Amino acid sequence: MLSIPKIGLKINKNKLNLFLDLGLLLVFVAEQEMHFTGEHNHELLGVLLGAALIVHIILHWQWVVSITRTFFKKIIHESRFNYLLNLALFVDLFVTIITGIVISRTLGLKLGIDTHAGFPWEQIHILAANLSLLIVALHVAMHWKWIAAHTGKLLPRFRLPGTLRPQPVMNFEQPQHTS
Repeated sequence: MLSIPKIGLKINKNKLNLFLDLGLLLVFVAEQEMHFTGEHNHELLGVLLGAALIVHIILHWQWVVSITRTFFKKIIHESRFNYLLNLALFVDLFVTIITGIVISRTLGLKLGIDTHAGFPWEQIHILAANLSLLIVALHVAMHWKWIAAHTGKLLPRFRLPGTLRPQPVMNFEQPQHTS
């Protein structure tokens, strides 16, 4: 439980992580096809995705610091791969969001960067966005057991593949005849 003492608010950290992660995934999927959202909403969702990613990183900061400190020491292989995958995802999404802001046509952000000076901002944005599909898929696959387990616990009516469902009790005994 995460608690905020001044307000007296207690937050279930797993529930917060689950809903934030599911929200991030839904926005990410919607972002992948600009024709689905339209250009203006695509750009707004990209900024929202960036803000939500910052919250996500803050919520997982202790893990980031812990693994960073022990990266070259003896730690299990999965944690090291997970760390590198998360780092690649962070860099890729950072590039995608920054290039998206630079090439934005509807947000009214004038950053003083000439997007027509021959630098391939749009191509980098598209390449990074396409690469993010692969990295996010690997990220979700790495965390699938956690996602499935917590979805089943926190949203009992919504079960994902990989969660155990209660099985009905079968009674195979023959009925006794009384005559």
